[in-house]
Amino acid sequence: MLANLLSGLRVLLIPFLFYFIAQGEADRLATVLLLLFAAATDLGDGLVARRYGQISRLGKVLDPLADKIFLACLLGALVYWRDLPLWLLGMLLVRDAVIVLVGLWLLRARGLVVAANRWGKYTTATMGFMSLSYVLQAPDMVRDLLVAVAAAMVLVSSASYARLVRGMLRKGESAE
Repeated sequence: MLANLLSGLRVLLIPFLFYFIAQGEADRLATVLLLLFAAATDLGDGLVARRYGQISRLGKVLDPLADKIFLACLLGALVYWRDLPLWLLGMLLVRDAVIVLVGLWLLRARGLVVAANRWGKYTTATMGFMSLSYVLQAPDMVRDLLVAVAAAMVLVSSASYARLVRGMLRKGESAE
């Protein structure tokens, strides 16, 4: 299915992401283009799945998992090569680890899939803009503001996922 291939493609872009970010100024344009391409695959997988009826349980797991892996690697590269605060990566990793572990438990124990929700998508978009500010070496004030907004979004999306899971457990059905 094309939608799942687009999700998987994001993970395959990670080595290129590391390479371009490590090159710094020399490959700044390539880094931006790669990030835009990754964002296009993220938008495209959902559009293709809905348009061509390729929505599947695998896709509901693969798409957010690919997002989590790509975003964690992006932030890790920015921590290592561009001075992104390590604590922000830590916040994201803790949130994502909890989501994945709870999601696996729900899938195995009850056959439920925790689908991505809008707050998770807003957080991913915010992280994308914040990451671009580091790649493009925006002024410190802009980067600091975007880091604060991204951290707040991690907290909001964490609460949103907790509420979603609580509702799923009460109803015993998969929430979309």
